[in-house]
Amino acid sequence: MKTNTYAIWIQTGDDPLAGTDSNVFIQLFGTTGQTESIHLPPRDIFSFESSSTEKYILEVPDLGDLTRCCIGHDNSEGDSGWYVVNVRVQDDETEREWVFTFNRWLGLEESGQLTACVAL
Repeated sequence: MKTNTYAIWIQTGDDPLAGTDSNVFIQLFGTTGQTESIHLPPRDIFSFESSSTEKYILEVPDLGDLTRCCIGHDNSEGDSGWYVVNVRVQDDETEREWVFTFNRWLGLEESGQLTACVAL
């Protein structure tokens, strides 16, 4: 199966409590397949903090046109509600781009859920 490289940007909201220190995971779905749930390790202590945008490079099987994105965290740091603005994905080979707009809290106290999915 052909592999593909995707650049992913995850934008956290600007509320002072919008960031999380918990482990973050993402899963992508497309017209020709889907990824497993992928852990996105923090780059430093400021990863996924308020008003930040994190960039990751994923090398995964070619998914075709993206149709859905799920993102979440494991609540491993306790009160770690996270406000996700959006996830932007760019196919490095074709430069196709998809933006999944979440604009929601992920946290037990904030929304009662640790994961959310958005379809295009």
